[in-house]
Amino acid sequence: MPRPQGKAFKNNMGRNACGISLGALAAGFGFALPVTAQTTLGKVTVQDEVNESRDSVQTRRTSVGRGEQDIRDVPQSLSVVTEKLLQDRKIDSLNEALRLTAGVSFSAAENGTQQDTFIRGFSVAQVGDLLIDGMKDPSLYDRDTFNYDRIEVLRGSASTIFGRGSTGGVVNQVNKAPMLADVSEFILTGGGENYRRTTIDFNKRLGETSAVRVNGMYQASENGFETNKKGVAPSFSFGLGTKDEITLGLFYLYVHNIPKAGSPYAVLGYENVEPDNYYGAANDFLRGKATYGMVRHVRNFADGGVLRTQLRSGKFDRSVWYSTYRLANGTIAANFGPGTVITRFGLTPRSDAYRGSYGQSDYSKELTGFGLKHRLLVGVDGARETADRFASSNVGANFNKGTGTIGNPDDGFFVNATPLWAPSNDYVSKNAGAFVQDLLEITPTIRLLGGLRWDRIDGEFHTTVGTGGAATRTTADLKDSLLSHRAAVLYQPTETLSFHASYGTSFNTSGDTYQFTSAGGGTPAQQAASIQRNADTPPEKSRNFEVGAKLDWLDGDLSTRLALFHTEKYNERTTDADFAGDAYLLSGKRHSEGVELEVVGRPMRKAEVYLSYAFIPNSQIDEAGSTAQATVGLPFGLLPRHSGSVWTTYQLTPKFRFGAGLTASAENYSINGTTPTRGARAPGFGVVDALAEYRISPDLYVQLNGTNLTDRTYATELYRGFMVLGQGRLVKATVGFTF
Repeated sequence: MPRPQGKAFKNNMGRNACGISLGALAAGFGFALPVTAQTTLGKVTVQDEVNESRDSVQTRRTSVGRGEQDIRDVPQSLSVVTEKLLQDRKIDSLNEALRLTAGVSFSAAENGTQQDTFIRGFSVAQVGDLLIDGMKDPSLYDRDTFNYDRIEVLRGSASTIFGRGSTGGVVNQVNKAPMLADVSEFILTGGGENYRRTTIDFNKRLGETSAVRVNGMYQASENGFETNKKGVAPSFSFGLGTKDEITLGLFYLYVHNIPKAGSPYAVLGYENVEPDNYYGAANDFLRGKATYGMVRHVRNFADGGVLRTQLRSGKFDRSVWYSTYRLANGTIAANFGPGTVITRFGLTPRSDAYRGSYGQSDYSKELTGFGLKHRLLVGVDGARETADRFASSNVGANFNKGTGTIGNPDDGFFVNATPLWAPSNDYVSKNAGAFVQDLLEITPTIRLLGGLRWDRIDGEFHTTVGTGGAATRTTADLKDSLLSHRAAVLYQPTETLSFHASYGTSFNTSGDTYQFTSAGGGTPAQQAASIQRNADTPPEKSRNFEVGAKLDWLDGDLSTRLALFHTEKYNERTTDADFAGDAYLLSGKRHSEGVELEVVGRPMRKAEVYLSYAFIPNSQIDEAGSTAQATVGLPFGLLPRHSGSVWTTYQLTPKFRFGAGLTASAENYSINGTTPTRGARAPGFGVVDALAEYRISPDLYVQLNGTNLTDRTYATELYRGFMVLGQGRLVKATVGFTF
């Protein structure tokens, strides 16, 4: 949302001297507001602060560390995708946004998730490393950007702050929140493939300390594969600028899509296959609903302490059945053409219903003890999660969905079958955690960070094994208690320069996303025993070593960040030949290491730049179980050697602004079966995007965007047997109005 320019906004900003940013939003759980406050009992003093996320691709503050702080004080690699960058590049989904950050790749999957995100070569979604305002968001649903203030990607181990997960990093989705100003925006976008999207961001100040905000979205497009989604997110805040600040919010997102079909890797080398060709069935589907409510309370104490408490509870439903296609046997480049025959197959249908309730409370305070300054952060959190999962009882994996030809995409073939859902497995899980962290000022330029966290995980999982009259409902129990720790040293010789060296740990339970599967066959009783053995496997562990520097230039208008890292997962789960491959052992170990670079901000008054780049030359499987000894010493998949994105805009005149960018990756590989070794290869690619904007008035602008201008055919999600092609050339025209 561009910075409002209209008269109404300017008049209201003058009244904001009594506003506050919701006490840094419960330890900065991410709802950025335009002002901050310092409080004393009976009196409120306020300092106005611009909301950077709406105006710039650069931001100096983050809320990813369970407490709002300067990015320079975070001793780990951190990328922030602001609302301005999302609007400039017309990005409407979380995965598209994450492609702008270096070292991130995506797996296409058969297990119902459709895709998973990998950071530094390690899974994110499968281990609960997606967050909303600092709390877990592990449910499987398609995420839209319409309610994002920004997206924060913290790389490396972070279980000390967030608990389970966090080997490669976490992704924090920071939602929008009410502001003490009358400022709203309506955006209408249309383009090729019958693309149309409408968003509204309505914010109204209701009084000296209260405001309401409503964000809404509708989107549709058709090109064989289809997108149909709509969402709304109202929120209400009161007590802003007082000692007690409260925000209430609701969120609803509905999705009914026809997803792209999975393609064989061979088509990347052939002509006649356009990136947006659709070869799936006409009644493939991905349907989902996400509904949750939240409440947040911030207490500002007279002595400078801040207590932040947040609750969120929601329900997430999702069902999916989509296709892959294969080329006729013997097809080679010499005889490949429009007449080449393809055969469609339906992947395993999945349906899930998740429910999750989360709560956390943090207390932060700056104090002096033993002659030294401390920035203390302590907190507790808890969660209760349940899920009911369903499998199809009538159609399964590799269901034949008919034939077609390369030259006739979107042929309208309709499968005369619909999945009939039957219970597959379910669980209930309870988690609790407590942590303490202290940033200790040894000298005016040297700080030490130390953190310790305890987690308790208790779950009961039920799985249906066997079929028909032999079906048996099994029960597996998971109980774990673990400690995580974090340590860092920061050297900050000036206000603009910061060096850090850090070490952190993380862990993954044997459930990951709370689903145990049997790697072997046998009777239902044997399978049940195998599932419990898997549940009894202790958690995997990870650690991250990093050194880096952060430097602000040009009076803070340009920020540069550099990090060298070694991320390692040890005690990784593998299988044991003595149990016929159906029991886990903690005998695996692998690592990745490389360098990450970011340049963000304004190198000159009229120009703005965002650059995120990763060079990861080394990944290796160091140890493996008895069934995978041959993989030791090999690199692993979903980790390109080079990856990143650059975007720059230039204000040519007061009314005209132009921009261009490149998102690129070196060759990448899928994960090979059940091991992380490299599987199928996808060649490197570069995708060029562009922007032209004309501001008709301070409140009205038009914008033209071009995505993948060269219409490059490339793989964006990888699986061992297929891949999903990226977006083809797409031109969008936008009209935006601020009121």
